Amino acid sequence: MEIRKAKNSEIKKIKELVDEFEEMDLIKETFPEIYYRRILKKGILLVAIENIELVGVCFGTYNTKEKWADLFGLVVKERFRKRGIGSSLAEEFEKTIKDKKLKTIDLYADKTQLQLFKKLKYGQGRTYTAFRKKL
Repeated sequence: MEIRKAKNSEIKKIKELVDEFEEMDLIKETFPEIYYRRILKKGILLVAIENIELVGVCFGTYNTKEKWADLFGLVVKERFRKRGIGSSLAEEFEKTIKDKKLKTIDLYADKTQLQLFKKLKYGQGRTYTAFRKKL
């Protein structure tokens, strides 16, 4: 398995992968392709590739002046879960943040990700209940 920065040519597949998961609580228009292109240029967009198949993605942004990062999404195809791919993506995100000399990473985890982020030593912040209304 390979973890690396995404390529522009992979944006469509990244969008499809993220859109197919209920866990991301998305409607198809939430993260359009242009969003991922912007993240690729000004943020962090990582992919996990296994046997030429895109099996996971991790993305977020950062602020070098204020020394923080936001991890917005971490998705692994269901049949590839429990194999360390999510951990590897999160660790590569952390490495990128450390290389930029940033101090914190904030994220929102759904119920399926709680154990992963606890294992990676993230402390729990305030608890929120998410709501969404499609118009």
